[in-house]
Amino acid sequence: LKRRPKLKPSCPADGPARAATRAERDRLASPRLSGKMAGAGEQEVEPLMRRKMSSMGIAYEVGTWPEDMKMIPPVINVLCYFEKAPSLDAWATAFERHLWSCPRFNSCMSEGYWHQRHATMDRAYHFRTVNVANEREIEDWVQQGMMERLDRDHPVWRLTLLRIVGSSSAGAKQRSAIFLAMHHAIGDGLGLLFAFAPMIDCEGGNPIAKIPLPSAVMPPSMRKDRGSPSRSGGGCCGSCSPCDFFKGLFAPALFKHDSELAINAPLAERTPYVKFNGNRTFTRFPVVSFSKIKAVREKFECSVNDVLMAALTGALRRYGADVRRDERLKKSDMTLEFKSMVMIGMPRPIDMDDPTKSLTNNALFASCPLPIDEPTPDGRLKRTQLNFERLKSKAYIAGYAGMTNFVQSIAPTSVLRRAASETFSKHTLLVTQVPNTTVPLTIPKDGGEVMDEVQMVFPNIIPQVSMFTYNGTINANIVADPALFPNAEALGKMFAEEFDHIAQALS
Repeated sequence: LKRRPKLKPSCPADGPARAATRAERDRLASPRLSGKMAGAGEQEVEPLMRRKMSSMGIAYEVGTWPEDMKMIPPVINVLCYFEKAPSLDAWATAFERHLWSCPRFNSCMSEGYWHQRHATMDRAYHFRTVNVANEREIEDWVQQGMMERLDRDHPVWRLTLLRIVGSSSAGAKQRSAIFLAMHHAIGDGLGLLFAFAPMIDCEGGNPIAKIPLPSAVMPPSMRKDRGSPSRSGGGCCGSCSPCDFFKGLFAPALFKHDSELAINAPLAERTPYVKFNGNRTFTRFPVVSFSKIKAVREKFECSVNDVLMAALTGALRRYGADVRRDERLKKSDMTLEFKSMVMIGMPRPIDMDDPTKSLTNNALFASCPLPIDEPTPDGRLKRTQLNFERLKSKAYIAGYAGMTNFVQSIAPTSVLRRAASETFSKHTLLVTQVPNTTVPLTIPKDGGEVMDEVQMVFPNIIPQVSMFTYNGTINANIVADPALFPNAEALGKMFAEEFDHIAQALS
């Protein structure tokens, strides 16, 4: 703007003159609309809307990592399987009806602002079909699709129908899929659950009511007073909230690098932070029945998350020892530093008349030790439960979030990027666990099909394991460097087996 000629006021009065100048500046600062929007000519047209992005949205737009890390933009990819190929036209109509009015879905990102440059949704760009022969070709396509960069000249999301064509082999169930890519600046997983709810149907008609979410993050009309006190995080003084608060406050400053194992990069490559090498492979785990978790919880009082994380830890230990031949993971008397970053969706205002207002990036990246050095399945479950007790303490989370927000408010961008990269590099993996409905979903509500399976696919700077609980099943996968996780299918098989191992050990 400083390099552009000064704009003359259109009126001598201060108020109208300032308004006109501000509008002109917005026009000059915004790229031109597409020819389709501007009409047949090449005339310049003001944006239909221009809204300031949130501070976290701006961070995702410009990048949250140091430039020398060479990290790709953060894109949330959701892969949904359907036994019957969905109608692309039905999906496009649902987006137009329920999401297109939201600035995060109808606008482009530009220098910290949402700029609406398209009067109507460009179906030709946002919705495409790719024909495949079988589910193996779907996974092969996802390997490239998850690394694609979204076009910044359009709203930063795109949907691809991966449609099975031709005859399948006898007796084999071949499913088509929807691959939805959305820039992380649009919102986090919890916000997306609420935003998409109006275009989804299920038994009872209210999908949010069928998701086992914590009461604190539910819409006010759906919250339940559970009447049970918040459990403290163990520690020195049991119920002492101030103790937990200060532990959370100083936790980020006390992180150490994880022990060097065959399933993480050498320590020298993680110091001060790991670089992105561009090699990531998506591996889908076998679908696990939720009855496996129930079998464990019948024998030991714990949460669903405790069982999932204990099973993952046991699978990682077996994979490291048996597949990667790591002698340190075969020993029973070695203490190892091993941690995961976990994402915790934080409460936000929710308006069920317009659920897109819940779209924000209000998630906490917390750290939790995983007992990979514990040799027994039941021992891992008990230690996992103790480790996650701290993250269930409101005081600990308040301290952790308070320090995170304070640093973000005062530190320069370069310092924040370096701090984030060093923190992630001190952990072996990141785990996201997203609860979905306990009943089948029809997507979209009008003219849609029943979703059979759902996966979140996210290439990250460290290996990322994503888990969805949906319709009585556990849908999980890992996206990781194949140099660290060759034959990741073996890890998926071990994860599926670990639930039985835990139940047998508790017996």
